[in-house]
Formats: sequence, C-alpha cells, structure tokens
Amino acid sequence: MAKKVKKVSNVVLENVELKPQVIGHIYQKKSNLGRVIFIFVCFILVVYYINDISVFINNLLGRNTAITIGGNSSGNNKPNNVPNGGNNSSTKEIIYYEFNNNLTISESSLVLNNFKLNNNKLTFDANNNTNALVNLTNKKYFLELYTQNKTLLERIKVDFNSIEAGSKVSFNLDVKESFYYITIVEKSVDDYPSVNYPFESGIMSFTCSKNGEQVNYTFANEKLISLKHILNDSNINDANYLNRYNNYEREANTYNSLEGFTATFNGTDNGYTFIVSIDLEKVGTNNLNNKYYYALNTEPKVVSFEMQTYGFTCK
Repeated sequence: MAKKVKKVSNVVLENVELKPQVIGHIYQKKSNLGRVIFIFVCFILVVYYINDISVFINNLLGRNTAITIGGNSSGNNKPNNVPNGGNNSSTKEIIYYEFNNNLTISESSLVLNNFKLNNNKLTFDANNNTNALVNLTNKKYFLELYTQNKTLLERIKVDFNSIEAGSKVSFNLDVKESFYYITIVEKSVDDYPSVNYPFESGIMSFTCSKNGEQVNYTFANEKLISLKHILNDSNINDANYLNRYNNYEREANTYNSLEGFTATFNGTDNGYTFIVSIDLEKVGTNNLNNKYYYALNTEPKVVSFEMQTYGFTCK
C-alpha cells in the first residue's frame, strides 16, 4: 500500500510593519437637510405674503388688484395717505377713459358728456335722460385724473346731488395739470385714509386753506363739533366780483338770524371779508347748505380727505 507523501510548504515571515492597503473608495452622500429647510421656509413666506406679491406685481404691470386680494394684504389695507388720498374703490373695477372732447361716461343713471379742458378748467355736463329723479346726495363720487401710464395725478370730489328728470347740471372744476386718462369712482368712508392731526386735551383742530379762503374744524373725541369759515376776496376786477360780494353779504345776514351761527361781513373799496362761526351742536343739518360745512359728529378723516379733493391743503 503506497504511503501518502506529506508536502510541507515553506512560509517566510518578514519582519515588516503592517501596511494599510486601499481596497476601494466608498462615497458618502452629503446631507441635504439645510437645503430642504431653506426651500420649506421660502415656500411658507410665499404662501404668507401671496397677497402682497400679487398687489406688487399688478402695480408694476399697471393692473387693478381685486378687492378680495387688496383687502387681505398683510399690510395696511387703508388707502395710502398720499396727497388727495389713496387709490382704492370698494364698489367696482375702475375704467380708464382716454380724455377727449367726445368722451361720454355713463354712471348711476347719468350721462356725463361735453367734456372740455381749457386753462386748467375742466368742464362737463351731467345729464339725467331718464323719466325719474336721480338722487345721489348721499353718494361720494370722485373724478380721478391719470397720466398715460396710469399714475394718479389728482382726485376731485363731484357732488351730483339731485338732478330732475330730463335735466342736466354743469360742472366747472379746477385741475392742477394736464392729464391723459379720466375715471369716475364711487367710494365709501371705509376707503378714506386715516389722519393723525395733533390732540390737545382731547380736542383736535386743523385748518384747510385755498386761495384766500380757510376753514378751521374742531373735533372732540374725534367728532366734529364746530367750524369757522374765513373768506377774503380782493379780486375786484373780476367780472363776477360784484355778484360774490352781494351773495356773501346776504349770507352773513341770513346766518345771523339762525341759532348756532355768528357771521360778519366787512366790505371796502379793496375787497371784502366774510367770516362765519358755527356751533354744530345748535345747528340743524338743513341749514348747512355749504359743501364745506360738515354735520355734527363727522369724523376727521372724512373732512380732511374730502376737503383735499376740493383743492384745499389741510394741516
């Protein structure tokens, strides 16, 4: 029987330090947590400020913003407190009409036409072509004048009041500069900007002035309680001067016969001065027949905003 031959291998040990051997590379993926958090924060900000972003973009493009968007903006949803007030209307979309002599605008059963602009005087007619009285006494309408790129130049309050069936009322308004577009909008008191005139012992007072005429308004607890109207007219060469002289002299005499009024009229060869002080707590609204004479308890923002749209500067 053959013997198995046992083979012995010679193992040689080297007296050498162990050396690290590179077998391969493992690539570790960097964490995206920071990037995810950044994107998530941006998304939240976009959602939160979406109304402001929409308003900003629409303003850049010259588009009107829906009141449901503009009113929910995280900023102040009152009209901007700029000269003549802001530019919001809560009733309907603004329509911009290119101004020309053939312009016709239909508004609240009235037809506005015969527009003319001459020497910064804007004239037009408001026609009631219906068979019934159109009474807009309690409505607040404004003509707004814009540049060609629809930048607001001026806002003017228009008092249509009551117009009989088949009749018309003509308007003659002072404008500050030429314009390209004209609009007519109805506003509410909620659209008016807030005011911040100084108080003293709970009393607020400010004066609105224009061309030698000024009206001082006094408020208690932010409610109108009295006013004082001062008018100086020295334009003796004007064709209508004598008519104005006689009318204000007659008004002074009439006011002095009414409770709550104190009036004076002083006429000279160089002009006249008309002054009337009104204690509104003693005066009935039926006797306040001047559009500058506001009723008892009227808010300061109403007086300030509307007087500025009549061309006055209030401070």
